[in-house]
Amino acid sequence: MIKEFLQSLEDPNRPLFGPNYWLLKKLGLLLSKNWIDRIWKIIIHEIALLFVLSQYIELYAIGSNLDHVSTNLRISMLSIVVTLKANTFLFWQRSWRQVIDYITEADKFERHNQDEAKGRIINTYTKYCRRVTYFYWVLALTTSFTNIIAPLTKYCSSEKFREGYHNGTEQFPHILSSWVPFDKDNSPGCWITVMWHIGITYYGGVVSAAYDTSVMVILVCFGGKLDLLRIRCREMLGTEGKGVNDENAEEVVRQLHRTHVLLLKHSRLFNSVLSPVMFCYVVMCSLMICATAVQLTSATSTTQKLLMAEYLIFGIAQLFMFCWHSNDVIYKNQAVLMGPYESDWWAANLQQRKNVLILQGQMRMVHIYTAGPFTNLTLSTFIAILKGAYSFYTIFRK
Repeated sequence: MIKEFLQSLEDPNRPLFGPNYWLLKKLGLLLSKNWIDRIWKIIIHEIALLFVLSQYIELYAIGSNLDHVSTNLRISMLSIVVTLKANTFLFWQRSWRQVIDYITEADKFERHNQDEAKGRIINTYTKYCRRVTYFYWVLALTTSFTNIIAPLTKYCSSEKFREGYHNGTEQFPHILSSWVPFDKDNSPGCWITVMWHIGITYYGGVVSAAYDTSVMVILVCFGGKLDLLRIRCREMLGTEGKGVNDENAEEVVRQLHRTHVLLLKHSRLFNSVLSPVMFCYVVMCSLMICATAVQLTSATSTTQKLLMAEYLIFGIAQLFMFCWHSNDVIYKNQAVLMGPYESDWWAANLQQRKNVLILQGQMRMVHIYTAGPFTNLTLSTFIAILKGAYSFYTIFRK
């Protein structure tokens, strides 16, 4: 049954991006042409934004209760990033569609012009994209589920909390911390709030799954395109020293130059819509990881610790996957420079060598993905954020 469902997500028109495109459409991040459906989907996303505002109203009302503040921050930091992902995707809809259309057409071109070596690269990155996508979907939904059952496990595992709740010294254990315009600690308001929180929690999980995996697949596609470009550069002047005539050599170099220009153009376009979100995420991530770590160490039961640990792993995994795939593309950008050197340039005539030098100059243009104007999206940034989160954690513990 699961295998049949996953097979139904495949799209022959989008052999690489099929499952990701399906989820983006279902969630309403890629809006349809039907204006009623478009308005309805936009309203849903803006309701989620209102929920984030209610979290900060609640944060103001909490005051100086450190445990409640850390609980609120643990979720509200992630909520800001989730709503930012959804709203920027809607706001820059045209740019996102351009990038998605480009990777789709570029991937189809490579599949239609592959040999054995190129086919291995294409199959490898396609399988990798599927594994990363499905793994991350499961991780995001599992994290949403653990957030939902966390209050229940707290109630079931702590006899002291149950006694406090029944005698009125403890409040109703809500899933999230947010303000509502009614009594949320007593029936029926408490159960209305629970249903509201369940819906919002799964919304956040699905948005993260759709947005994050789309970003990862796009980055993997850019990296795969660079690997294939290196092979094409290696073969541009023929093989085994046989050489090619000037007309064919010029046409191949022109095509490689055009391919790299298009790749660079869409890579920069992609960074322009991703960078603001990554800047917000980098800023929020240290606080989110720190707040989760504080709650993890202060949890009294093993079950609560396991749930907090899973949430902490999800936060770190998000950041790591962004930084890892971005760093991988940067590395492959540098590796593609070796392509012209690996060609049979030594067997070419003077004019062909001049064309190779021009192409080599184009290949030197490397784009680095950024998190706002302050830092690059690399593994060094990932390590620096973890160090910062640990510093915040030690301050909170003192």
